[in-house]
Amino acid sequence: MKHLKTLLLVPMLLLVWGAQAVASEVQTRGGAFYVYLSPAVEFSEVLERLYTEIEAQSWEVLRVQDIDDGLREHYGIDIENKVIYACRSKYLAEAIKENPNVTLLVPCRIAIYRVDYAGRAAGPGAEGGKIVIGVTNPIHEADLLGIEERETIKVVADELRSMLEGVAEFYH
Repeated sequence: MKHLKTLLLVPMLLLVWGAQAVASEVQTRGGAFYVYLSPAVEFSEVLERLYTEIEAQSWEVLRVQDIDDGLREHYGIDIENKVIYACRSKYLAEAIKENPNVTLLVPCRIAIYRVDYAGRAAGPGAEGGKIVIGVTNPIHEADLLGIEERETIKVVADELRSMLEGVAEFYH
């Protein structure tokens, strides 16, 4: 009977853990949040979906740095790589009241890029690999700067993570 309980418990635990892994596609590594998407997904579509998620959180896209265009033009490197500069002014105003050093953390930069199977920067024709979306966790950045006032920073971190979760859920 004891072995039967164990045999039944193990598959149930695996199902629960597996469901959690599917539900939470955002990974945290080295002080940043990441989402990894299939290389079959169109880069431009993922970029548009990311804009949608940013706007859904009432954030503003301040500008987009086309790293890929610059490298292609000046060095002949054909990759897909962009950085979105985003901000939510309300949070910035609150955070600066908490600690003016927060200014060093703005705007939030969300990177989207394609890598090949070996993790190297890649263009649209790359075999294997994935599309990566990443953003630095502002709580980690606050740690590095010794910023202890974190109420607003925690809200910002949650919303940035939520943006990435929205993209991940859309494609899975």
